[in-house]
Amino acid sequence: MPLLCQPPRTIDPDLAYAAAVEERTDNAPASRGGRHKRSVGVHTKFWATGRTLTVAWVDDPLDTEHWQAIQRAILQWQPHINLDLQFIDGREGRPGEGRGDVRITTDSNRNYSLIGTDAKHNDPWTPTMVLGVKPQASDFEATVMHEFGHALGLEHEHQHPEANIPWDLAKLYRHYAKAGHSEQDVNEQVLAKLPKADTRYTAYDPESIMHYPVPNDLTLGDWEVGRNTRLSDRDKALIASIYPRS
Repeated sequence: MPLLCQPPRTIDPDLAYAAAVEERTDNAPASRGGRHKRSVGVHTKFWATGRTLTVAWVDDPLDTEHWQAIQRAILQWQPHINLDLQFIDGREGRPGEGRGDVRITTDSNRNYSLIGTDAKHNDPWTPTMVLGVKPQASDFEATVMHEFGHALGLEHEHQHPEANIPWDLAKLYRHYAKAGHSEQDVNEQVLAKLPKADTRYTAYDPESIMHYPVPNDLTLGDWEVGRNTRLSDRDKALIASIYPRS
């Protein structure tokens, strides 16, 4: 199981809510019944349908081969979304500087992304996606697709409201503790269920690219999910419903 793809806890909930609703009014929770703090916590973070979404490389120097490999993986999403993905050079002093909606750095040993419109209120020099995985890694393409799913506004599938994974909690906590993750991290990124009322989802999909692998030895009984490496049919259906073409 990989490290948690957990971005730093630096996003102010009120700013995140304002950015999401400014981008797309239906990001506001349908169940909120008026503005209150709970709504700020559970709104969706999808980009406006039909817009151009710029994706920028921000590392210097530009590694063309690496950047092209990232683009090929990201473009697996393109046939299923009504967004125009445009890849730009976001390095300082370049024509695209500071203008990437999604800003990618590879200078790390971790992998994570801000969720959708959370990227809007970061300063224009701060990366919004970290891809430490290298192109020669067997899970490179799957990792990039997973993280870009987050950049499109998707959450983790193992946190689906109807997922009933029989975790062996003691083993799960010990497993992630070895990688430096706290029980709070595991509770938030692995165990917590997404709220039904304000989450866009299809039926629970253990084949989703957004699902963490679940090793058999971290569950009770005979239950596991392997490493998903492709967009599933339900991934495609869900993202197409979020960014419809008509």
